[in-house]
Amino acid sequence: MWGGGHTKLVLLSGLGTRTGDAERSFAGLIRYLAERGGYDPRRDVVEATYAGEADDTGGVWRPTPYAGGDTRRPLIDSAEAVAACLDWYRAAWPSTTRLCLVGYSLGGVVGLDGATLAVARDQPGWRGRLGAVVTMAAPVRGCSAGALMNWAWLFTGDPDPLGAEGRDLDARWRDVEEQARLERRAGFLRSAGARVLTLVDPGDAIVRPEEALLPGPGESASELEVEVRVTRPGSLGHGAMLDAPDVWRRVLAAVGPQQTGGPRPADPRDDELARLKARLRAEGRLK
Repeated sequence: MWGGGHTKLVLLSGLGTRTGDAERSFAGLIRYLAERGGYDPRRDVVEATYAGEADDTGGVWRPTPYAGGDTRRPLIDSAEAVAACLDWYRAAWPSTTRLCLVGYSLGGVVGLDGATLAVARDQPGWRGRLGAVVTMAAPVRGCSAGALMNWAWLFTGDPDPLGAEGRDLDARWRDVEEQARLERRAGFLRSAGARVLTLVDPGDAIVRPEEALLPGPGESASELEVEVRVTRPGSLGHGAMLDAPDVWRRVLAAVGPQQTGGPRPADPRDDELARLKARLRAEGRLK
């Protein structure tokens, strides 16, 4: 958990992934943000999780590594994990640090839901801390699980590839009231100061624009559609957005360039590190 940059990017991958996959999935975006936005890939980019647990000491929740099976739990369980993870990161960084969540596919769905849960539960604590929520090819409005069953096994190699989250996405798509609630969630995050950007490739054979977009005030659905070239064999266009420079530019515009100028806010860990260095020097273990 490094200090430094005032903005930290929290990445979340999609269905069937595991801890560590985000670094590979978002590799192109990370390089672009480093070159054009001044982000440090080691210090300014972290991964969210679909899993976590309370520790044995005081019941404090901590993120834990997740596996493919964790991405197939009910949507509310994954959203709760993301909300707790965001709270954990918020507490770990100085109060001037803002977080921007970028989620791909299922990661965008639970990222939007999780961010809403986190902010709604502690609005004063999150004031000024959530900079953006960006979703890429994410069925935030739900989708037909029946149709998804025809392709999902190709990506996961699992006999029940979608699990509970697939059934939840199917139910969400069919629920008119839930569709209205989704609009309110996006509006709530925007009113809290976060940029909510939902992007989709109209050529994606898996996630359709009507499933993926939550336009903001004065924003049309067509403005959120980014046509990209498919470069990943067998992807049916799903995942192409991860490799598209036009998408990277939209993400950078949403999260903004990194800001590192000016004095860094006081961090209590600095004093602890200084004491450790002093002790090591006194023991001759550090020059």
